[in-house]
Amino acid sequence: MQIYTKIRNYANRRWFYALVLLVGMTSPYIWQIGHLGFYWDDWQVVFLSHFHSALAYWQYFLSDRPISAWTYIVTIPILGMQPTRWQIFTLLVRWLGVLAFCWALKGVWPARIWPIRWIGLLLAVYPGFTQQTISVAYSQHFITFALYALSLGLMVWAVRTPNRFWLFTSLALFTSLAQMMTMEYYVGLELLRPVFLWFLTHQKGEKIQYTAWKVLKLWAPYLIVLGLFGYWRLVLFGRLSSFPDPNYPGILHQLAIKPLATVVSFIQKALQDSVYISLFAWVNTILPATIDLGLKATLFSWALGLFVALLVVIYFWKAEKETPIPAQSDSFSVQIILVGVLGVVLGGLPVWATGHQVIVGNWSDRFTLGSMAGAAVLLVGLVDWLAANKNRTSIILGVILGLSLASQIRTANKYRLNWDQQRDYYWQLFWRAPALKPGTAILGPKMPFDLVGDYSVGFGLDALYAPELTSTNVPYWFMYMGGRTDLAGGKNLPLTYKLRDVTYTGDTLQGLGVANKPARGCLRVLDPIYTGAPDLTGDEANLIPQTHTSQIIVPDGKAPSPQTNIFGQEPAHDWCYYFEKADLARQLSDWGQVVVLADLAAEKGLQPYNGVELTPFIEGFAHLGQWEKASQTTLKADQISEKMGNFLCTTWQRINKDTPLSTDKEKTMASIRNSLQCSLSGVNN
Repeated sequence: MQIYTKIRNYANRRWFYALVLLVGMTSPYIWQIGHLGFYWDDWQVVFLSHFHSALAYWQYFLSDRPISAWTYIVTIPILGMQPTRWQIFTLLVRWLGVLAFCWALKGVWPARIWPIRWIGLLLAVYPGFTQQTISVAYSQHFITFALYALSLGLMVWAVRTPNRFWLFTSLALFTSLAQMMTMEYYVGLELLRPVFLWFLTHQKGEKIQYTAWKVLKLWAPYLIVLGLFGYWRLVLFGRLSSFPDPNYPGILHQLAIKPLATVVSFIQKALQDSVYISLFAWVNTILPATIDLGLKATLFSWALGLFVALLVVIYFWKAEKETPIPAQSDSFSVQIILVGVLGVVLGGLPVWATGHQVIVGNWSDRFTLGSMAGAAVLLVGLVDWLAANKNRTSIILGVILGLSLASQIRTANKYRLNWDQQRDYYWQLFWRAPALKPGTAILGPKMPFDLVGDYSVGFGLDALYAPELTSTNVPYWFMYMGGRTDLAGGKNLPLTYKLRDVTYTGDTLQGLGVANKPARGCLRVLDPIYTGAPDLTGDEANLIPQTHTSQIIVPDGKAPSPQTNIFGQEPAHDWCYYFEKADLARQLSDWGQVVVLADLAAEKGLQPYNGVELTPFIEGFAHLGQWEKASQTTLKADQISEKMGNFLCTTWQRINKDTPLSTDKEKTMASIRNSLQCSLSGVNN
């Protein structure tokens, strides 16, 4: 009983909620945080970090948000480029932002602590935003949100504590300007300030005009700051940057050309996104497709999500017994719902003004960031009003919290698996090509993995092969070549890529075709010997004439290893390690090394993923006169994969051409011809 009393006493302390919030919001990530890495726009910062220069960040972000460079100038010297540190840092910044937002709400509604705490929890795990694990890129967004929330709280408490009015107001103005100049995601929420000021200053029975005048006087300094930002963004910035502004509010131009159509289109986007942000983001956590009891990861997500939610509900159930709850007749429900609706709409203004939309395009759920605070406020306000009972409200919100947590756990697991694929890709590429000639373009028939852009892989290649790079004219790049119809015949084609101030220039004579199909085998450099392989797609086959293995360099001595802080420790040497090393040795005609690698793989009991991966070993055995092993490996390859006959026959035709005559060779050739029913000329010379 004494322990129970102590726990309840702790639960009613302010710091305990901060702990509950931290545990709740990190639970989808903390159990796998050491296995999360870099994704999408993270890679541009990995690239920039190599310059060790504040100017590099300024110049790169000059096209849209140059002042946002300060976030990396401050954080990278402290955090380095170690992904786990960034995952922790961005979660902590988001946590601080949510606490600051709750602090602001508490200043407006001091008697309604428990709904505000529910708002904080649901905001911290909002399921409409699924990119938390892209931690380096979104650290900027959550720093910006924390600045906004802190500014809002300082404004509220400046009114609440007149003796600190000027101190808090000065700090609020500074943080308001700082967040807008960093990123414009939360600019629309600046228009919520007069609403909060109205709730703070309006007295019962007071004339509306009098309250409006008080609000205007209090809001005026913030309105001036907002005006300064608008002047910077719409006037001065265009003179500073010579790049096209990707985030310019194009609606201003469109209104002048076709006002009616622009207004209708804007309203439609706003309605569609608002419905998604407010309703479907929560509902989508329990779509039928997410109910798969055969997947352990799914079961784990449900179990952990609902367990954490249960603990939170118990916390509210016990702690809030000591908190007096005002009568339902107060104005809280109306006010909080109004703030929620306005928060969703105003948070979306910067998105819709630039022509973007939450429900359209890849990575577009980032556009929920400005509106998700409003979505959490609206949800809690509606449930609080409809349930009209604290315990029922806690149960309903607890279920929603559990579903949201489960959804974020599944999302984090998807990113974890993707990071495994990324590291496998870069390490296998390094094993196969320990160094590359400057100017090399990795030609991909498709994106090698999800959750990145083509430029992400380009930056990854430069981090892999040119970690000491000092120029934005990069020596290596990734070129997506899927669907290209101009590759036939291996003709030379120019290759160029420009992103902000980063430029790559080369041609297909410097190309290296690389296919990556992690579910079906190892990474494969598309050497011409793989022509006719049965597992090739059309796009992969098109890249074979554009693959120039002469771009691969084998350094004297041991090649410098990839940066382990970025790419992780070298993976255990599985089958793909031996295949990549053997394929490189085959390219160099180092047949002794091929056979050594074959023996080492056999000692470990490693098996190929498909028959094509045995090709270098077949050639290695044949060139060293180990004809029986070459024959057995050929038959094994034919058994592992379907439709291997013609490809293996072509392999043996090449072997026959490149090896001297011998009795054992002739016997093996005859056996292969009969086993595979080869009809190619030259196989039985």
